[in-house]
Amino acid sequence: MSKKFNSEPIDKKVAQDMVDAYAVEARKFPQSFTKAVWFPAEQILEIAKLMSEGKYDGLRLYFAQYTDVLPEGVKSGYAGKNTLLLVPTTTCESNDDEHEDNLDDIGNRGQGCPEACEGTQL
Repeated sequence: MSKKFNSEPIDKKVAQDMVDAYAVEARKFPQSFTKAVWFPAEQILEIAKLMSEGKYDGLRLYFAQYTDVLPEGVKSGYAGKNTLLLVPTTTCESNDDEHEDNLDDIGNRGQGCPEACEGTQL
């Protein structure tokens, strides 16, 4: 990878301000408001394993909204709610600074908040 990325954590006050700013706008649409999405460690570790094996070079998170056609296993009450899609990427053959989505391995299955909000602190 030719770019160096800053992986330092951001200050929790800055993070809280960012979450609050998002909530102000997102709550204008209470039907779709989602504060956070929780993913199980097993799912993240499986993606990380494939990255460490060289299959993927990164992970793109897409902001999305459930439609009436829900993925198998997603509760019917989630229709209209915002979510995240986890899409692993590979290095673009023509430019190693670009990354192509692998659309054969799109992850979802997170738990949305509100609904499962225990433990949130931001």
